[in-house]
Amino acid sequence: PGITVLDRLHQAMVLFAAGRGEAMKRFLVEEGIGNDARFWKLAQSLSALYPAGSDEKRWVDGVLARKKGLGF
Repeated sequence: PGITVLDRLHQAMVLFAAGRGEAMKRFLVEEGIGNDARFWKLAQSLSALYPAGSDEKRWVDGVLARKKGLGF
């Protein structure tokens, strides 16, 4: 995984897009990525910026939809 918050968010989006929910859960929970408030703030910002109906918006919204269920 990358080292910036954007790299980490992109990795989570790629995992979501690939249908790799368990891998995304491990990435966010076990590796602690989801504990970084900047991760979720950036995800919210990108969700607001991506055009409606775009793959990127669907992916970032998919990551955001898992936030509560993962305990963040």
